[in-house]
Amino acid sequence: MNVKKTQFFKRWALVLLIPFLGLALNAYSAGQASNANAPQEGQKGPNGGKLMQDGRIKLELAIFERGVPPEYRAWISLDGKPVDDAELTVTLTRLGGQQDVFSFSKRPRDAYWLGAGVVTEPHSFDVLVNLRLAGKTHQWQWESHEGRVEISADIAKKVGIATAVAGAGKIERHLQVFGRLATPPDQKAELRARFPGVVKAVYVNVGKSVKKDALLAVIESNESLQSYELRAPMAGVIQERSANRGESVSDARLFTLVNNETLWAELKVFPSQREQVLAGQSVHIQHNKHLHDSQISHMTASANGAPFVLARALLTNTEGDMAPGDLVNGTIDVEEVEVPLVVDNRALQTFRDWTVVFIKVGDSYEIRPLELGRSDGRYTEVIGGLNAGDDYVVDNSYLIKADIEKSGASHDH
Repeated sequence: MNVKKTQFFKRWALVLLIPFLGLALNAYSAGQASNANAPQEGQKGPNGGKLMQDGRIKLELAIFERGVPPEYRAWISLDGKPVDDAELTVTLTRLGGQQDVFSFSKRPRDAYWLGAGVVTEPHSFDVLVNLRLAGKTHQWQWESHEGRVEISADIAKKVGIATAVAGAGKIERHLQVFGRLATPPDQKAELRARFPGVVKAVYVNVGKSVKKDALLAVIESNESLQSYELRAPMAGVIQERSANRGESVSDARLFTLVNNETLWAELKVFPSQREQVLAGQSVHIQHNKHLHDSQISHMTASANGAPFVLARALLTNTEGDMAPGDLVNGTIDVEEVEVPLVVDNRALQTFRDWTVVFIKVGDSYEIRPLELGRSDGRYTEVIGGLNAGDDYVVDNSYLIKADIEKSGASHDH
């Protein structure tokens, strides 16, 4: 199959849509209040955390991540004095419904309460705080979203945002080789007179495309003085012609007919590479910025004792842009490794100092920082940060990144 890169003008048309896309997207900024029980926007405690108050009770909550994995720390006071006896839990509800629940314990030597567990990235969630103190329950809740946008299905379709489902896949180990295109022997025919005689008529010229059984010439036999026809044994193009009306011919070549609808990619495999290359392996042929997928059909020795063998792969010249002698490079899949989770490399974007994909839940899109493993240039193994079954953006993910960056959402808690 011939897979072309995204056309230049189409890509720029999408880029031009970015300023208008923001009109339809609702980007979330961190700390956005959802109800009256949320802390007042921008109200910070002495430790830089979010400050909550209910009558005589004050609670400061912060995510601390200097020199340690992100962890929750809390400071609880009653009438301005630190509290040592309380029950505190924080529940984080992430996009898609996953909940992370943190229980807190008082640190004997520290002034703060410590949440059990790591607050994993992204720090984008709905926060619910429950504090049980002196027989009463106090509750606060708010939205703390980052790296998230809302896009309607109609807008997503219009700008070409498409998704795929994350799951298991194969990572290929590649071998890079180079070579040229050549005409397979069964796609080339040299036509001669069946009997010596005189050429009475010629119906084609060099460069003429002919169908199978097309009439090429008429020859009168010297022996029988009967005329016989010379017809094309296959469809193709007249590459050479040496027959002219009135000439006497015997066994000389009169026409050369070539069909380049299929071609061989003859790839050079040197001694250090031979043990890795076998017939039947998949190979991806690069020609004039087009990628063609094929298989190694066979291996053969090169002519004139050259220090390499030829690995041949058959290509279909559907676009008609390939010709014998053209230079090509090939990527041979010498090994395939099954891995539990892969993503399409087109989905990968950089965000801050992370490599991310954008997951989709309903009309919401949000970053997922990834821990990555092996890659073959088309797919990459995911070690952490994404779950099998997640719907992630493959096509035009850069549009979502651009809108999130334009919204200026901060990394704030």
